[in-house]
Amino acid sequence: MLDKFQWKKWILPLALGIIIWLLTPFKPAEINIPAWHLFAIFVATIAACITKPVPMMVSTLIAITIATLTKIFTMKEVTAGFGNDTSWMIVMCMFLAAGFIKSGFGKRIAYLFVNLFGKKTLGLAYALSAVETVLAIGIPSNNARVNGIMYPIIDNLSKAMGSSPDDNTQSKIGSFLVFNEYEVNIVTSTMFLTGLAGNMIAIGLAKTQGVEITWMEWFLAAIVPGLISLVLVPFVLYKIYPPKVKETPNAKSWADGKLAEIGKMTLAEKIMAAVFVFAILLWLVGSKFGISATEVSFIAVAILLITGVINAKDLLSQGFAWNILTWLSIFMLMSQKLMKLGFFPWFSKTLGAILHGSNWITVLVILYLAYFYVHYLFPSIATQISALYAGFLSVALAAGVPHLIAALMLGLCGSLYLSTSTYSAGPAALLSSTGYVANKDWWKLSAIIGVILNIIWLGGGLLWTKVLGMW
Repeated sequence: MLDKFQWKKWILPLALGIIIWLLTPFKPAEINIPAWHLFAIFVATIAACITKPVPMMVSTLIAITIATLTKIFTMKEVTAGFGNDTSWMIVMCMFLAAGFIKSGFGKRIAYLFVNLFGKKTLGLAYALSAVETVLAIGIPSNNARVNGIMYPIIDNLSKAMGSSPDDNTQSKIGSFLVFNEYEVNIVTSTMFLTGLAGNMIAIGLAKTQGVEITWMEWFLAAIVPGLISLVLVPFVLYKIYPPKVKETPNAKSWADGKLAEIGKMTLAEKIMAAVFVFAILLWLVGSKFGISATEVSFIAVAILLITGVINAKDLLSQGFAWNILTWLSIFMLMSQKLMKLGFFPWFSKTLGAILHGSNWITVLVILYLAYFYVHYLFPSIATQISALYAGFLSVALAAGVPHLIAALMLGLCGSLYLSTSTYSAGPAALLSSTGYVANKDWWKLSAIIGVILNIIWLGGGLLWTKVLGMW
């Protein structure tokens, strides 16, 4: 039986691609024909990733096939594109995340933190925020952290505290903890290069324009605004969206019961813990010994496979990982080719001329805020980064923004902009539909915290990178 043909969803991608292609005779003189044709395919592909007549992987495969048939790419270039190290790093980190969940190590960390710091509601929020932070170092999927580990724990804990949307008691404690988890998840996704797949997509695209960012550079730039955010976000939410229950004396006994239920630490958990610490250390100092972040992730996964913490079946079951390897490799290949053919240099020079004479900090602030708030139009992190990051970065570079700062600030914004809508990312779609947080509250609180995060990360972040000597 054939799959249903989503013809309505094909209209926009096909229309954009065909119209731009047919406008070839009227293209700017500085752009050659192959560059213009690839631009048409690129725009059509992005539109298809938004309307989704087929999955993103299928859209990009169709696009690269057309680009090959029209002689923009050779098959040798296409096959070589699947060796992109950024794409493989994301895949390996997804496999590493599977080890966290399968071994149960992630849940144990959560129960231990609740046990130690969960006597008061605000303390409980900070404890859960600390768990999120630890997990974000090695789990590059905000969906995996929220859906697979954090939300089930918060849901069970809230109900144990007598707070549930089932009987309209969610405001006792559950509403606060659920929304705090969402906003803290945004912060932790931003703090570490390996905290979100989108971060690694951004640095891969930056690399096509000659800007390279290491794991350590990202971490150093993000650590201070990240820590400030982790302190302020739970406190601000506690004030503007207060839980009715302020004391949680039962949280410790609940965590004790859960720890007793899962028993002593298994060998798989011990290996997972050791590999996790080993990976962090190598991400921090590996570059000094010629070991890249991608190589570190390969080493960590290899150890987990050898020791049996995960197996080949676990790797094959990671559909998202294999999916992203395909479409991201193709997107980066097209972006790199657009750079090589001169399209992005022309684009940046043209738009940069409009901003000529403006201070580079002013330009960066404008680009950053535009990049942040346009996410209201995007239901996907990866789609926006793939569609806009390279273009925004090229404009920033042409306007004189220091290369590292331009790539970093736009990269950081690529996870901070999740504090916008109920459809901003998978975790938003899940948590906003649980009944714990009313729809109007979600939009209002997201807007407020979004402004706070922008002040911390854009204003404070620029000051911090200046202290670091990055500009």
